Parts: sequence; C-alpha cells; structure tokens
Amino acid sequence: MAEICNSASVRELVALMRAHGITRCVACPGSRNSPIVATLAALPDFELRGATDERSAGFTACGWAAQAQAPVAVCVTSGSALLNLHPAVAEAYYRQLPLLVISADRPASWIGQQDGQTIPQPEAFGKLCRMSVQIPEEAAAAWHRNRLLNEAMLELYHRAGGPVHINLPLSEPLFGTTTQPLPTPRVIRRTELAKMNADEETELLDTVANSPRRLILLGQLPQDEELPPTLATEKAFAVIGEHLCNTAIAITQPDSVIGPQPSADLSPDLLITYGGCIVSKRLKSLLRDTPPKEHWHICEDGAVVDTFCCLTRVIEGAPAELWELLAAFAEEGDESYAERWLQPVPVPQFPYSGMQLVGELIGAMPTNSVLHLANSSAVRFAQLYPLPENTQVECNRGVNGIEGSLSTALGFAMGDSRPQFIICGDLSFFYDMNALWLQGIPAHVRILLLNNGGGGIFDLIPTPEHPLVNGAHQATAAAWAQSCGFEYLAVRNEYDWPAALAALTTPGNRPILVEAMTDSVADADLLKQFYAQY
Repeated sequence: MAEICNSASVRELVALMRAHGITRCVACPGSRNSPIVATLAALPDFELRGATDERSAGFTACGWAAQAQAPVAVCVTSGSALLNLHPAVAEAYYRQLPLLVISADRPASWIGQQDGQTIPQPEAFGKLCRMSVQIPEEAAAAWHRNRLLNEAMLELYHRAGGPVHINLPLSEPLFGTTTQPLPTPRVIRRTELAKMNADEETELLDTVANSPRRLILLGQLPQDEELPPTLATEKAFAVIGEHLCNTAIAITQPDSVIGPQPSADLSPDLLITYGGCIVSKRLKSLLRDTPPKEHWHICEDGAVVDTFCCLTRVIEGAPAELWELLAAFAEEGDESYAERWLQPVPVPQFPYSGMQLVGELIGAMPTNSVLHLANSSAVRFAQLYPLPENTQVECNRGVNGIEGSLSTALGFAMGDSRPQFIICGDLSFFYDMNALWLQGIPAHVRILLLNNGGGGIFDLIPTPEHPLVNGAHQATAAAWAQSCGFEYLAVRNEYDWPAALAALTTPGNRPILVEAMTDSVADADLLKQFYAQY
C-alpha cells in the first residue's frame, strides 16, 4: 500500500481531484506543500511533472492543459511562491484554460506575525481567477471543506471555464503518513441542460428509476411554478413547498405533516429542489439528519447551493426542461411515499393570540389577494393555515432580515390593484415605520401589526431573557399611523377583534392599520402545546 499523507484536508483534496478527473499536476518544491506533492506522487493514477521556478511551472501547466484538453493542477508552497503564478493565471483566464492552482499555506492565525513565508494568500489573483476558496482545517468543518473543494473544481469547466485557486492551510507536523486508501468523499456534479447529451440524460433517468421515494421541494418563487401534473399523479413525485412557493400543486404546510419529531419515513431517496429559501427548521432537520441518497438543485446560473448538506448534482438551466424530461420518460415511483405527504393536517384552533389573529385574517381574505409577511413570527404563524385560492405570498426571505419588510410590501402594493394584506411583528414595523410616510399608498392596503412588546420569536428559541436581546418596548403605532393618513384600530382582547377583522376585509377609501396587542410568552406556550399534541 502507498504511503500517503494522513491529513484529512490533503486526503479529501486528492480524492476529489481524482473524482473530477484532475490527474495531471506540475509540482514545485517546498516544505508546506510537500504533503500534497508526496501524496500525488505515491498514487499511480496521477501524473506529475516538476518545475523549480513557479513562473515557469504555471505556464508549463497552461501548455499541458491546452495539449491535453483537460484540467491541470500546479501545486506551490506558501508565501511569495504563489505570487509568481500570477502571469500564468492571467493567461489561463483569458484563454479559458482549466488551470487549478493549489497553494499550501500556514494557519491563518500566523499571517502578519513575522513568521516565515506568510502572506494573505486567499484571493491573491483578484479578478483574474474564476474562483478562490480557502479550505478550513478544522475537523468540525468537514462538510464545508467538501463543498468548497467540489465547488472550486466544478468551476474549472463551468460555462467558459478558466483558472481556479484552492488555498489549503496546513498545520505542523506536516509529514504524518498512512497506508489507508483515500476516502470516498461526496462528489458534486453539474449538468448543464443546454449542453446535455444522451449519456447524461440516461444517467439522470437511471437515477430517478433507482429512487422510488421522490420529493420535489419548492423554495420561495415569485409566481406559480408550472409543473406537469403527471409528475405527482403518474410518476409518484411528492411535491411540497411552503406558502412562499406560490404553487397550487404543492403541499404547502410541510411542518404540519412532519409534526414535532421528523421521521425518516418522510425522507426521500431523491430530492429535487428549486427556488429560494426554506423557512421550516423541521424540514431542514429532516433532510439534514436523514439525508437522501441524491439531491439535485436546479438553478439557472448553476450555483452550488447545499442547504441540506447532501447536494450531489447541480442542474443548470430552466426547470421546465427537467420537469418535461421527467414527466415524459421517468418510471413510476413509490405511491405510498407520496401519499405520506398527502395526509390531512390539523387546522389550529387557538384562543386569543397572534396565531389566532393571523389564521382568521388569512381565512377571511378574498381570493386573488396578495399576502405580505414580515420575517420571524409572522411568516411562521401564517404557515399554519391554508391559503384562499389564488393568493400570492411575498416575503423578504433573500436574507431573512426584519428591516424593510413594510417598505417592500408597500412598494409592491403601489403597483398592484389586488387587495394587499400585510402581517408584521412590532420590531419589523417600528424598524421600518417610515414606510407609512411614503406618498401614494393605495386604499386597498391592510396592515395587521402584531405588537407583543418585543421580539416574540425569542420566546420560541433558546435565548437569554433580557430586554436587550428581545428588544422589549412599550411603543404603539397609533399616533404615527393616524398622522400618515391611515385608519387606525387597536385590538387589546378577543372582543375588539371581530370589528377589526371586518374592517381589514372590507373595501374602503383609505389604508387601514390594525394594531393587535398580544402576550409573547402566552403565544409561545400555545404554539408549543399545539406542536406537541400530534
């Protein structure tokens, strides 16, 4: 057995080089990169050439890549050795040559501490490099390391292709060895639908055929994603999302199906994701703790998005192309698996609380409305209830921050004639209260402000009980809302609510804001009890 480096970082780097077909390398002398070079040299399927001058090494690798029509690595030690590759990297960038620069590095803690051969190496090539990644050394960062290595190697060929830089910090001792074979790491592939050949198409369909439990998960989408109905009815795909997916065919209350304890029975063999962020922590836990064998993520720019830590393939292109392929040629899957997601879910019945008000407002909204949700509690409370027909749901889930929720909703509402309902918490509201001052807010805007005296979400998650943590306050919106021309109603108990609900759902000649005072601790207790009962 070959003696190779026992560093987890080096072993995974080399294993993924092999998996991605990067078996040619120009090696430069040095101590910090010696574990990488020695490991490559010990394995018979890698071909190495040596070069003492890094400038020459870089151009040698460029020529080799051009001749072989394949990626070539160049491996250098730490410090100024890396900078000597800059001319070759520039050449590879403009010639679109798949040059993989591998630089060994000292631990980041020693940069700028007058230790030998230490300079800031990440991003050394600036805009002349298609991607630069810094690989974490820590054992706890194994998933992060694997994703970064895969992502960097995929970029060598992505679209036009070009040079990529992997910077690998290595701590001493550098020379521990093992005779254990290389690991079998997770390999992420990329399929570009526009360039897909018959072999790739067959590979995709074979994977589907060997994955009877199939789940399509839709994230946040701006409008209805048109999936062929036969994917669910004939091919036994479960199609799920949240209200933010804006897709009628999807099961949009996955939390209620999953229940308090995510079950492996709901985890698929094949997961296909499309769209933006997922709100549900239960859904994330299910797919991270009991991961599918295959996870494909569809995105038009081909980005590597590994939300559930189990990504195996990026599908680059318009999702309709994949849906049509699966609907036409995929074999039928496990119907019983899809039926597990179709089980009826309870509609909560809460006493006076933020959840009750949100649920009753959603239930009373007319069809063809737009529902705007602020982050934190509002978006989670809404997820408990079914939506009226043709409801479009909007939320700032790109970053998930509380700022700007009201301004975004009103910016949308000023250009849309449908009824506009906005549900937000007090911190979101007061953070963005200047939005009420906007000119031209239409009369069909209706705002439900849930004021529980602070960040109610902090009563649902483990955080220290302190006013500086939960933003405790005693503010109300009455004076500001009225001065900005809104009709204002206050709800302090269950008896005030029916009239306020009627006002929110009745057309009028000016916008309305209803401020409902609730108790955050009581709301949190009720929600915990609801989830614990089934």
